[in-house]
Amino acid sequence: MMLHPGIDPGDCLNYKTCGSAIELTPDEELELVRIREEQMRQYQEQIRLTRRSAAIMMLMRRGCPQSPESLGIVSAVEAIATTLDNIRTGLTNFDGQYIAPPSCELHIYNVKRPSGTYSYYKLTAENAIFAPSEKEQQVRVIHLSHHNDARYIEAQLGIERRNKLTQVRTLLQNASALLEEATRLLEQTTDMNSPNATVEVFNIDEIISID
Repeated sequence: MMLHPGIDPGDCLNYKTCGSAIELTPDEELELVRIREEQMRQYQEQIRLTRRSAAIMMLMRRGCPQSPESLGIVSAVEAIATTLDNIRTGLTNFDGQYIAPPSCELHIYNVKRPSGTYSYYKLTAENAIFAPSEKEQQVRVIHLSHHNDARYIEAQLGIERRNKLTQVRTLLQNASALLEEATRLLEQTTDMNSPNATVEVFNIDEIISID
């Protein structure tokens, strides 16, 4: 598994050792020879490592190893953080604006007068939750006059604001569930993580100088 590309197996200094290493468990140690170049000099090292460490070293060197950055995970997390900041900023647009309570709707009703029949609107709740204008107890209905009245216009806008925020809440809840699933998957990777590849060098001989 530590064979360098471009050499024949018979020329590998570790050929016999690797052949017998197959009988070892992944965490049993074996001794190999490694050729290392440093500062225009070539060294031959004797090292101790496990089959697992050798496998990790080989794959990290030759297996095109990836990272959360290269797979786009880090940029995705940053994009989510930016989006959350934009949402927080967007929520400030609702400061000081009327937002209707859940299940409250506008209803039209007609009033007959000597001069004719007139249509008026009221904001109606399922339960008595509105502050009264005269009574001491809360009421279910707020009268809003006709469709050109500012009270009706603002109540209608309040319902639209509530509906938009409710949709945003649903989307955020769905996103939160997906992020929780992502967190769960990352927590599970601890069972997949291998120990760091460790190598013990116990003998070094300089072979040649590289001119």
